[in-house]
Order: sequence, then structure tokens, then C-alpha cells
Amino acid sequence: MVREMAEKHQPRTTFPALRCTMGDWVYYVTYMRFSDVAHWIKRTDQVHKSRKLRDMIQRELTPRAAPIADYLIEQQERFFNAIVVGVYGGAPQWYPLEIGDSPVFGSADLDQDSRHSVGLLVLDGSEKLFAIDGQHRVEAIKQALERKPELGSEELSVIFVAHRTDEEGRTRTRRLFSTLNRYAKPVSKGEIVALDEDDAFAIVTRRLVEEFPLLRSGLEKGDVGFVRFAKTTPLPATDRMSLTSILALYDITEIVHIPFLDRAQRRRMKRLKHRRPSEQELDTIFEEQVLYWSLLKGHIPEYQELFSSRPEEQVAGKYRTLEGGHLMFRPAGQKAFARAVRIMMDRGAGMRDAVAALSSVPMALDASPWQYVLWNPSTKRINSKVSALLLESVFLYYVGQNPRRDSYDLLDEYRKVVGDPQAELPPVGLSG
Repeated sequence: MVREMAEKHQPRTTFPALRCTMGDWVYYVTYMRFSDVAHWIKRTDQVHKSRKLRDMIQRELTPRAAPIADYLIEQQERFFNAIVVGVYGGAPQWYPLEIGDSPVFGSADLDQDSRHSVGLLVLDGSEKLFAIDGQHRVEAIKQALERKPELGSEELSVIFVAHRTDEEGRTRTRRLFSTLNRYAKPVSKGEIVALDEDDAFAIVTRRLVEEFPLLRSGLEKGDVGFVRFAKTTPLPATDRMSLTSILALYDITEIVHIPFLDRAQRRRMKRLKHRRPSEQELDTIFEEQVLYWSLLKGHIPEYQELFSSRPEEQVAGKYRTLEGGHLMFRPAGQKAFARAVRIMMDRGAGMRDAVAALSSVPMALDASPWQYVLWNPSTKRINSKVSALLLESVFLYYVGQNPRRDSYDLLDEYRKVVGDPQAELPPVGLSG
């Protein structure tokens, strides 16, 4: 058994493959074991001549690969799509295998190209391989094998393409690299919220709109609820029924749960986005969010009015107007409030006390301190480019707390945004 495992982890030089063409590329589709990947695929250092450019690529790879390595180690249902690998140097050989007729199944219904597309790709050992698309996955595999060597027998789909090391070859490979990344469509945030079974905050967000009475919606035909299901976080001006969007709810769930001030704990808890926690931990996060939204209802009169109505009564539209309306009916304001709550909790306040205190902050978008900061009265739109740090700091200022960053000059940043070097925030305690 030990011998079999050792042999399975020995790097191979012969790979079963399909030979294909597209455009002016000839490529080979095969698979590699993780141990093959670690042995054969080198860091991406042949696309650029410049050592600094190569170093920059590597600096980008290592930290971003760490959560992927965690995924490989911890997720039993792990799966990667194919990586694209450039091959240069050496003398790789292609040996086609002819597909004949079967004595059992008879004649194979294949044209001549298909009959000769299956074969063996053989490396002589002197080739150098690097990932054109999939650098982070390769780096993650190497990191995972250092921690869990038995993953060496795992198998990954690989596409080999030829690469030349002259400048024309580098240009051609860089173009392929950029094309693959430009036209590859990443998973959208909406798809994560709707489908991800590892992201704790996506799971809890779905549960909130399915089980929590205040936010429940979409269970039956015509059941619209107060949460808008859309691909964007902001709410359109025409939406007079929704309190927030599903993407904003997802963000708020994460904001309320993960500390800001304890950086080590924050890094650890960020793993909740990539590794499904226990059902008990999911229940804890869900109950925390239920408490948070229940406290908002209890301390914000406009929320009490909304949650006591039906969506079709359009109470939300009453507080989200062309003149601005109420900050807590805008996802950007909701997230800023949540960040301030989380920071106060990090500093020792209970959630109840934090929500109660922050609910007393002025909420009218068309007045100080939010006009020209979060709300632009000229365009009658939310200022989407305003710093989240500024928004949360204004909230904290009104309850007598400092920004989370000691070096942050709130008054100076506030004056820059409103465009008035003499602007002042009202003294604490006089916010009314």
C-alpha cells in the first residue's frame, strides 16, 4: 500500500490527452495529479523579462492563494475548473492512439480527426511549465501539499499550450493570459448569495429572507417582502416597497458579525466566507442578525411603521424620496450604521446599547451632517464614492466615540468632502 501511494505521488512524464485546435493555437487537454502540479508547474516568470514585474506577479499570488489552500484542505466537496499551462523548452512529443472498431460495440462513429485526437503527451523531463491561467490555484495546491501531503493524488484538469521564449512568444502568451482573464466571467455576488453553500453569510442571508418574519419574502407568488432581489446593491428610485436589497443584507450580515478592531480575529473569521461552519455556528450568526434587525425596529420609529405595514402600502417610498429622505432606507446608510455598531461592540458595548445610541444620530439625508457627504442634492443621488470610513466615523462622532483609526482626522475629511474648509460638525450632545 505504501509503495502504491509512493508511486502515485511520483511525478509523471506521460499524460493521456486530447489534441485540439482553436484559432491558431494547438492545445492538449489532460489531467495532472496535485503532486505533478507541484513538481512541474513553476512560478510565472517567463511572461516578462523584468525581474520586478515577475516579483510583482508573485507578491500578488501568495496571499490570495492562502484561502484557496484552506478550501482544498477543509472542503470534502472541493473542485477546480481546468488551468491553462504554457510549455516551453525540452522536446515534448505527441503520440496519437488510433481508435479502431470494437469487437463488442462494432464500428466507432467517429470522423478521421476524432479518431486521431486521442493520444499520449510525453515530456522528456527538461520542459518548463507555468500557469497562464490558474496561478492562484497552482500556488494554493503547493501550499496545501505542504500541510497535507496526501492530497498529492488529487487530479486536476489541465490544458497545455506551447510557448516560445522569444519576444514574439512572450507577447503571444501575455495576450492569451489577458484574454483568458478578460473574458472569464467571475461568479457574481448575486450568484454567491443565491447559491453558495460554503459562505456562512450567504447561507444566513438566504435564511433571513426565508424564515425571519420581518424580512421574509418570495415564498409565495406575489409575496414581495421588504427585501429587493436584484443584481445590484443600491435601490432604484422607482422601488417604493423595499427597505434594502439582498446584496446589502448580505453585506450587513458580514459587517455585524466580523470584528473590525481585532485584526487577527478578523482574518480568522473571514474564513467563514470560504469554509462552511457548523450548523451551531450558523444558528449563532442567524440569531445575531435576527436580534440586530429586531433592535432596529425597536429603536427607529420609521422602521416600526414600515414593519407594521405591507410592502404594497409603499411606506419605504415615503422615506426614500427625491429629496433624500431617511438615511436608514438607503443601503449605503444601513451599512454605515452597521459598521458603527460593530465598532462599538468591538470596544465593549453590547449590541442593544450600540443600536440604541446610534439610533439617536440625525438621519435626514438633506441636512447636516449627511448633505454633500452621503447625499448630493444637486444630482439627487447617493454619493457612491464617499469613504465608508468617513460615514462610520460621523456616526461614531455623534455618540462621543473616536474613529476606529487613531490617525484619521474626521473634521479634515468632512471639510474636504463637503467642499467647505470652514465647515464644522455640531458639538457632541447637541445633535438633537
